Amino acid sequence: MFSENNRISVRQLQILLFLDIFGTGVITLPARVCAYAGEDAWISVLIAAVIVAVSAYMITTVASLFKGKSFFEYTSFLLTRPAAVLISVLFAIKLLLLSAFELRFFGEIVRQTLLLNTPFWAVCGVMLSLSAYAAAKGYESRARLGEILVFIALGPVIVVFLFISVRAEYSNLLPVLYSSPQSIMKGGYTAIFAFTGIELCFLAFPYLNSVKKARKSILALVLVIGVVMAAIVALTTARFGVSDVKRQNWPVLEMMDSADMPGSFIERLDAIIMSFWIVSVFAIVNAGLFFSSLLLKDITGGRIKHTTAILCCIPVIFGLSFLAENTEQVGDFTWFAGNTLGVFFFFVLPFVMLIVARIKGRRAK
Repeated sequence: MFSENNRISVRQLQILLFLDIFGTGVITLPARVCAYAGEDAWISVLIAAVIVAVSAYMITTVASLFKGKSFFEYTSFLLTRPAAVLISVLFAIKLLLLSAFELRFFGEIVRQTLLLNTPFWAVCGVMLSLSAYAAAKGYESRARLGEILVFIALGPVIVVFLFISVRAEYSNLLPVLYSSPQSIMKGGYTAIFAFTGIELCFLAFPYLNSVKKARKSILALVLVIGVVMAAIVALTTARFGVSDVKRQNWPVLEMMDSADMPGSFIERLDAIIMSFWIVSVFAIVNAGLFFSSLLLKDITGGRIKHTTAILCCIPVIFGLSFLAENTEQVGDFTWFAGNTLGVFFFFVLPFVMLIVARIKGRRAK
């Protein structure tokens, strides 16, 4: 079913998932979680990571049971073909919405912080065109590009965060466990949607050279990402304090902009985190185009080509990115999508498919 040049390693999948998850959710995460958990926001993120790890375990377990089979194929086997068509349509809608929302956030923030006089449609059009070109080249090309971009973008960000951590006021994180358990859990629920992208394992596992140790690797990745996100939230809270973090739209960018590195030749350090975020948005939009076109091919029984499917998805993503009037409305749409399609693909579908797979496996024996 898959050509050899579309095979990737587990390490490459980890890199792609890392880039897919670190999108707008991380930039706005401190403000959203602090609104519920206050000084304990970082604890909420760790709780969310454990919950998402459970979801990742179910997703990767189901996907690893059907080596070489596409999501549509093994969903048809487990839940019947009509159900597979419906679920694949919903999955494609989720991916298109996620790509459109990320694109809108990207266009607005870039226009407000870096390219003040550049039209929104031009910024989004360039990103969408580059993402579509990469998606048309196949999954292995995307994986190889990710291997290069992640190290180029991540290195400077780590250096700057280490410098900021030295000057942070960690008393702003005290007292620990001051918030009620209910508030911490609400913050954890909010933080879960920052991990959006892990459900792509459903679609990516058929491309793996080997599924051995893949589940453990993905679980380890989720926990590492959780620790990194918790550190970012804690560092942002320590830098500004809870009250300031709550009222900022993009606290991570604000933190980078407020950093002052002695002898630095870079005037605006927020450009560094922006560079990493741009790479992440590229990965997310690219993934949305690639996998939604793949689902469209499966739904139509392979009657359309991969490139044609991508061309069909481009205007949909571009049009959806104009639905919201501002970034606040985009946030509302994202929250609604997370509470509906997000919960379904994170927890409901993996749990149902895992149970059905176990039942059919026992019957087969």
